[in-house]
Amino acid sequence: MKKTAIFEDIISIMSHDSSTIKDRKGCDPDRFREKMTDDMSDDAFLYQVKAYLASFGVIGHVSFRDKKASQKGFLLRINGQKLYVEEANEDTGLQVGDQILALDGSDLDQIASLHKAYFISKTPERHYREWADLVSQSTSVTLLREGIEKTIKVVPNREPIQDQIFWKRLDDGILYLRLDNFMDEGSLGRLYQECLPTMTEVKFLIIDVRRNSGGTDSLYFPLLHLGLEKDQGYDSLDWDDDGMEILYTERNVDLRLKDFEDWMQQKEISPETVKLLEEMKGDLLRHRGKGYVPYQQESEEFFPEVRGGHYPERIFVLSDIYCASSGDNFVQMMKQFKKVTVVGRPTLGILDYSNCCTVDYGDYRLMFPTSRCLSLDQGKGMTDQGVEPDIEIPWSPDHFERDVDLDKCLELIHRGNVK
Repeated sequence: MKKTAIFEDIISIMSHDSSTIKDRKGCDPDRFREKMTDDMSDDAFLYQVKAYLASFGVIGHVSFRDKKASQKGFLLRINGQKLYVEEANEDTGLQVGDQILALDGSDLDQIASLHKAYFISKTPERHYREWADLVSQSTSVTLLREGIEKTIKVVPNREPIQDQIFWKRLDDGILYLRLDNFMDEGSLGRLYQECLPTMTEVKFLIIDVRRNSGGTDSLYFPLLHLGLEKDQGYDSLDWDDDGMEILYTERNVDLRLKDFEDWMQQKEISPETVKLLEEMKGDLLRHRGKGYVPYQQESEEFFPEVRGGHYPERIFVLSDIYCASSGDNFVQMMKQFKKVTVVGRPTLGILDYSNCCTVDYGDYRLMFPTSRCLSLDQGKGMTDQGVEPDIEIPWSPDHFERDVDLDKCLELIHRGNVK
């Protein structure tokens, strides 16, 4: 498709098929139409489409990307008026702890003003993805490294920062899990097989989802029952959940069915995920073309036969601004158990609109949501707020020197001062 045709199709989707249409209209597309030509550069086209989509104010679940683009290979942190490198692969030229001062000779205030329409969120700490785009597109980056100012060229990386999924004992009574996604069924399945029995024997469990980019809710279900009190069942819980509705346009249904077919081809897909996808496929076919339909969640999805055990006595969940989508949902659900304490910073908060599908445009791919949380009708959306921790620890450069959040959990455990 030509660039102008792609843009017109995106406008149509955001006007008819995206579940955001009840609440978010975006800005007038004419201001972008007048800049669109079929022979414009790929970078200019990508920028204009992303700026148009940014006007909807939906983080993460509305996106447009160049499928050929190199991986960033680095992660940024906004702290007040300062921009830091949180993590970086070695060959990017960046190092953890670098403070970025300027791009192509312009300071960050000038850059932010120039690209104001490109930033999605109203909260600066949630701008780390857009800043990463701007850093990678710059010819030169001026930074402060160990007190010395220098100018470098940031090199796009061939590989993304690798997700970490592992467990370890911190001592006989404390087990630590790091789960950077709920997407990798193979790694998560092996982790659960290895350490789920141990989780029911330790007094304290720490689950680190600070970098969890999301995936499928069903892949954290094996952890939920650990939050139950002894002999307690899910039926005794009063879930703080207003439910959701799904927009079943004909196009949405066809796109999601195609995505599900691709999903089912994964080698290590679990029977539980296959069952979930089959149920969702049934809903898609049954409601095709019916518009918004409230989602009816089956009670057996939460395993009514499951009862809690004595251990773990206390669970700590580490959260941060990078925790998103199914990560948001996991933190939100775990927070409702009495034995769970969430420590860190609010999650990214992108669950107001979810259950996304994708449109392939050859070199480009659009993602947009098909479901809408009913909490929005009560003015209780999470956009620009995220899931608040029980114990908030503001980020500071001290986090480069030690794991401040984990240290807080260990301090609470040793003092016996937990929620």
